[in-house]
Amino acid sequence: MIKFYHASALVLGALAITACSPKAAAPQSEPAEATPPPLTMEPAMTQTAYSASEMKMHDAMMAAKGADVSEAWARKMIPHHQGALDMSQVVLRDGTDPDIRRMAQKTIEMQTRDIAELQKWLQGRPSGGADASARTAFMPVETRMKDAMMAASAADADHLWARKMIAHHQGAIEMARVVIARDPDAAVRTMAQKTIDMQSEDVREMESWLSAHSGSPSA
Repeated sequence: MIKFYHASALVLGALAITACSPKAAAPQSEPAEATPPPLTMEPAMTQTAYSASEMKMHDAMMAAKGADVSEAWARKMIPHHQGALDMSQVVLRDGTDPDIRRMAQKTIEMQTRDIAELQKWLQGRPSGGADASARTAFMPVETRMKDAMMAASAADADHLWARKMIAHHQGAIEMARVVIARDPDAAVRTMAQKTIDMQSEDVREMESWLSAHSGSPSA
């Protein structure tokens, strides 16, 4: 009996030591993996008859680059003007107001000439690469213009064209001021100042039309 008692005590002692061993401790549950913060998504553009032209313009402008600020401005302004042409074709198709149709036709004619002028200047200045500072100089203006154009709304094609084109032209005016402030190229300064003068006049005309036709509700 004494031998049995000693053996039992040894077994029980071993079990107690094992139970107290860190290896025998119940496994700790892994801490829950932190949920990553939600991605900030760009607001979806409300689809209108102008959406395809807008997105094509914005994408081409953001992709345009140049060896200096003058070249970057010229390469960005070509798709900018093309966007105005495309949107004006839409309002000529869908709009009904005679004044808007006249303004749209004037936009097509003026900005077709501006594109040709920019392309001619670029032909004598082959691109020497991409200057990151030249490209980013216009990014704040491009972002504001895109946001303002996306935010514009109206219940009909005429009012919507006017509201989007005001934001579009104001973007051109701001970009022209950037290049004038940063680049001494005489030809570019002349084109940029012409852009400011002409598109400021167009903005005033569109704002006057909207003021006179304020009875049309926003979409």
